[in-house]
Amino acid sequence: GAELVHFSPIHDTELPGDLDGLLLCGGYPELNGKALEEKQEMCSSIRKAVEGGMPCLAECGGFMYLHQEMEDMEGNFRKVCGVIPGRSFRTPKLTRFGYITLTARKPVFGRSAEEIGEIPAHEFHYFDSENCGSDFHAAKPLSKRGWDCIHSSSNLLAGYPHIYYYGNPQIPRAFLMKCLEYHNKEF
Repeated sequence: GAELVHFSPIHDTELPGDLDGLLLCGGYPELNGKALEEKQEMCSSIRKAVEGGMPCLAECGGFMYLHQEMEDMEGNFRKVCGVIPGRSFRTPKLTRFGYITLTARKPVFGRSAEEIGEIPAHEFHYFDSENCGSDFHAAKPLSKRGWDCIHSSSNLLAGYPHIYYYGNPQIPRAFLMKCLEYHNKEF
């Protein structure tokens, strides 16, 4: 029942006025670092929306864009949204590559970690962060390897992992319910 409203962080100067949530999927923001940095009005619009309680789900490239600074492909650190403290930076090889199972350590969009359950996901990126988050634990399914990741708050879920929504529909459901709650909120 949700309607997607498209916008461009490169071509638009602010978020559309009728949004109830913000979905920042993956992609390659490092290829457009200069253009993203030049749109500080958009960065400010996104930061104010999230700080004002708008639900935001950001994965991989979207997570990088939410940082204070993000390294581009030329090695320049670009000022971006400033929602996540710290920098996203390039690494010389794939970082935390492959399938993982995520387990929440705290509520996700207001739903308990037990209600959410395990979440199948994957990571594939040549970038890392000074501040990957610690609100989830990621475990490799066929080894004992694991790490902490993801920032989760009452209105934010942001990290490098790409969540497989069909593997756990509780995540998109929790996000959409939070968007509905935000829509019905009286300001």
